[in-house]
Amino acid sequence: MTAPARITQADIDRATKAVVTAGIPRARIVMDLVNQKIEIIIGEAPNDSPARNPWDDE
Repeated sequence: MTAPARITQADIDRATKAVVTAGIPRARIVMDLVNQKIEIIIGEAPNDSPARNPWDDE
């Protein structure tokens, strides 16, 4: 027999729908299974920008 899910699919769906309903264009959802919590980080991290491609300069 397996252990019950610490974070259920319904929890993930609720977090995702909350971000969409709030109209947030970019967010990161972090699931901490050990502490049984879900964090929603709004916005972009400074290092999230795509790497500069030198081929785009031509």
